[in-house]
Amino acid sequence: MFPPMPHPGGLGAVVTGAGDGIGRAIALELAALGMRVAVLDIRADAAGETAAACARAGGRAIGVACDVSLERDLEAAAAAVDRELGPVNVVWANAGVGTSGGLLSSPRETLRWLYAVNVDGVIDTVRAFMPALTAHADWRHVAVTGSMAGLTHVASGRPMAYAATKFAVTGVAEALRPELGALGIGLTLVCPGSVDTRKWDGARARPERFGGPAPLPDDAGRDVRQSGVTAVGIARAAVQAVREGKPLLMLPEDRARASLLEQRCAEILQAMQIAEGSRGESIRPPDQPLRD
Repeated sequence: MFPPMPHPGGLGAVVTGAGDGIGRAIALELAALGMRVAVLDIRADAAGETAAACARAGGRAIGVACDVSLERDLEAAAAAVDRELGPVNVVWANAGVGTSGGLLSSPRETLRWLYAVNVDGVIDTVRAFMPALTAHADWRHVAVTGSMAGLTHVASGRPMAYAATKFAVTGVAEALRPELGALGIGLTLVCPGSVDTRKWDGARARPERFGGPAPLPDDAGRDVRQSGVTAVGIARAAVQAVREGKPLLMLPEDRARASLLEQRCAEILQAMQIAEGSRGESIRPPDQPLRD
């Protein structure tokens, strides 16, 4: 556990991918706490609309157009936040995109786009705002929006390439944790299950260098709308986890999804064999269970 958030009124937050979906709900939740919020999104109009909604919710807010797959955009956004909003206490690397398809079936430019946003975008967001986070010694925290897809098996027919990026995000968050902790900065990894957002239509704002926009019809998101939980519910739980300083929050949409995580943990423990001897000449399963 990291130190809990002090009184949130007046604290500054940056949320990427906040033009809609989970990011928008997070930004509104933070604004309702009286925080200053920078809303970053690749779509300038969506960023501005969420910022206006944050202001109506009670917080001071600015909208900033930012493509997290471009370091220069993130650096410019960090400068704009410093100039227009002031000190930053929370950096929430939330931006993410999803498509159907796997690592073998997807076009290579689609895979580059997925990794540029979902993985490099997390790393570069934190890097871009490190000067702001280290410019003061008050309470500071980084939050990363991962996914249950980055923790469990991927069923056949599901978006396997997307899941691969979210497994990478889990690793990025775990690698960032000790680096940030050494600087007195906490980190929370939030892993939602299925959420009723337009993540499935992420290509509607895809940059030209990755193939250009490719919006999908509303029918393509029918399953998510039927099975996904609300973004508002996810945001409330996620913000509360950050306020409490929790390192990890998993939010499966139902008991069946939770059981997949339990199954994965059991498989990992069952697959374990321990090296013995000075050079690991002998490898065998543990004598005793590692958990009750």
